[in-house]
Amino acid sequence: MRTNKIVFILFVILLTLSGCNSQVYLLDSPINPDDVTRIQVILAMGDPKYGARSKIITDRTEIESMVNAFNELTIGDQVDAGDFHDVSVSHYYFFTNAIDDTDEVDEIITDHFIFNGNDTERISIRKDWYWVEYANQTPFELYQASSAIEIIVDENRIEIQQP
Repeated sequence: MRTNKIVFILFVILLTLSGCNSQVYLLDSPINPDDVTRIQVILAMGDPKYGARSKIITDRTEIESMVNAFNELTIGDQVDAGDFHDVSVSHYYFFTNAIDDTDEVDEIITDHFIFNGNDTERISIRKDWYWVEYANQTPFELYQASSAIEIIVDENRIEIQQP
């Protein structure tokens, strides 16, 4: 009888611990890095007439690292109003080449990802903001480390010359 109680208590403890360890991933299904032909990152834009810094990442190793960061991204708690920074947002777009009936066109693989500021610690999900965690480097760290040339773009992702 005593052994049954001990086994039952251990079972309840293990069940409780396994429930506490659940992680919520950003993506329902992972993005295949082989499907991504380029990633465009647009950092937070201040005054639109000056544009925003951007990189178009095409290096296969850098694409794989960025895709893995998003595949492993876990969603945390909702951001409290006091922890929310009233700054511009940064955008991450994942593109693939899709063939339509007439020509090859660029297509966004998923809805693009929107972060509060550049640090990629707070993400927008259905108009709410959530803390996020990464297994390794953040997307912003990967952007900074990327060998892609930095350009200036307008709000339509079109390259411009800074005034």
